[in-house]
Amino acid sequence: MSAQTQLAADEKPWRRAGEKPFIRINRLTKKFGEFVAVDDVSLDVYQSELFCLLGGSGSGKSTLLRMLAGFETPTSGTIEIDGQDMANIPSHDRPTNMMFQSYALFPHMSVEQNIAYGLKRDGVASSEVSDRVADMLSLVQMSDFGKRKPDQLSGGQRQRVALARSLIKRPKLLLLDEPLGALDKKLREETQFELIKIQESLGITFIVVTHDQEEAMTLATRIGVMNYGEIVQVGEPPEIYEYPTSRFVADFIGSVNMFEGRVKEDDKDYVRIASDEAGTDIHVGHGVSCAPDQKLWFAIRPEKLELRRKRPDGDFNILKGMVEDVAYMGNLSVFRIKLDSGKIVKATQSNRVRRDDEAISWDEEVYLTWDETAGVVLQS
Repeated sequence: MSAQTQLAADEKPWRRAGEKPFIRINRLTKKFGEFVAVDDVSLDVYQSELFCLLGGSGSGKSTLLRMLAGFETPTSGTIEIDGQDMANIPSHDRPTNMMFQSYALFPHMSVEQNIAYGLKRDGVASSEVSDRVADMLSLVQMSDFGKRKPDQLSGGQRQRVALARSLIKRPKLLLLDEPLGALDKKLREETQFELIKIQESLGITFIVVTHDQEEAMTLATRIGVMNYGEIVQVGEPPEIYEYPTSRFVADFIGSVNMFEGRVKEDDKDYVRIASDEAGTDIHVGHGVSCAPDQKLWFAIRPEKLELRRKRPDGDFNILKGMVEDVAYMGNLSVFRIKLDSGKIVKATQSNRVRRDDEAISWDEEVYLTWDETAGVVLQS
């Protein structure tokens, strides 16, 4: 369950009219010479959100995070945190802390000393330091490891120590740059849920940078998808996955089949798209604001396709092809099907029984069909 699904709709501040953002980024740009790393970005993030900036390498997400932290100076634009303009506030005076992918733990210090470092530099009394370190160790489930050095810890344990050190000064905003990137897949998945629990228990606003789509979908209250320095879509995880607003977002988030076509019929209740790639008319069960004969793209996820040996009834939303590959993934099987047009389509089926001797396999002629509401029409 992602962080956003644990909030009732009326508890989501981004859905409430007039709600004041905790972080307000307005027309923020960062140039390195002629290269534009962040391009005129505006974004509102709300109190206690776990917001993910998602994008590939070079998309500008880490540069945006570093400007929030005060490590980079914007070329233009403004950043406000809790109503305060950050323009002239140096990094060490901002109500933020940052956790790096490398964790940056001091190897010669114990876990307790690493966590306490920031408080001691600020001159906090020793008794208070001890209490707060103990609380943090308990929060990240590391109470039995306080005397160990970083090289005596696993990757997941080092990640928890780094998180505790980042949180102990009680920042208003915690910035996390690929925080789980150094962990193996299974440990990363387990740690994602721990991170959500910690964030919820403290109520601190988190902004997480990641290139991992599954990680963003699991962690985030909302996701901002970045490409070439721009935020191309912001939304809750189901919205980003089910209702992408561009081909880039549809293709970047998860797996998708994309068919190019042109408007054949346009009605207020439906649109029909003629597609040579699909070899069938595509019927969409809602109207689309478009021009006659306009080029469109129809995107549909592999799990939305129904795989059959016999042709279903009807004259639209029916693909015919040959199974080229089948990948058994345990919980599901992935089929790569070559259509008569030469286009490769992916379909997935859940493996609900342990053994299925009648399952569709290689080199079979098959048909694919879907419900008229299963896909999304994209105009760019």
